[in-house]
Amino acid sequence: MKIKPIYIYLGVFVIFIVAVLFFSNAAKNSNSARELNPNAQMPSDDVHKGITEQGNGDMPSKSNVMKEAVEKMNVLKAAVEKNPNDTLKVREYAEMVQAHDPNEAIKLYENILKVGPKRTDLLLELTFLYFNKGDLKKAEEYNNKVLSIDKTSLIANYNLGGLAQAKGDLQKAKSIWLDLAKKYPSTQIGHMAGELAKQLDQMPPKK
Repeated sequence: MKIKPIYIYLGVFVIFIVAVLFFSNAAKNSNSARELNPNAQMPSDDVHKGITEQGNGDMPSKSNVMKEAVEKMNVLKAAVEKNPNDTLKVREYAEMVQAHDPNEAIKLYENILKVGPKRTDLLLELTFLYFNKGDLKKAEEYNNKVLSIDKTSLIANYNLGGLAQAKGDLQKAKSIWLDLAKKYPSTQIGHMAGELAKQLDQMPPKK
């Protein structure tokens, strides 16, 4: 997955939200699909030929994809209800529902944390979800938990800038991001932090 440099600042702090969402999912999505060439076709070997013939050569329709997603969600929900201690299923279900039911996702993630309280991946998910809900206090609480476990976490340190920005402390946000850009110039976080620090300089002064 590629992230384009972000050059605008929005009052709803979309920059922070997008960044946390990307980085908190980066590890689990390391094998995610690349952009597809619209003119690309499946290979013509025997295996792929059989798949094409079975599907009449058509790509899945939007309705079919949605139907499959709903069916998968229902299966996961049933599995979680049957065995709420299956943390793998609970997480998979949480990932599916967080877009349309963040409160349910939060409850599911927090239940997993009762078993594994040092799961920084889940703590970052909760940081994002609470920030997206506008609850900066809880977002900061979970982000600080990440730092208490791993003070070198680039994601959590980057988030400190986003939280400072959200609270209106632009100088603190700029300082945090400039520091990250200086220390980690070859990383995606360092690059984004540097770009955001530049954008803060270009913001019009408050009247």
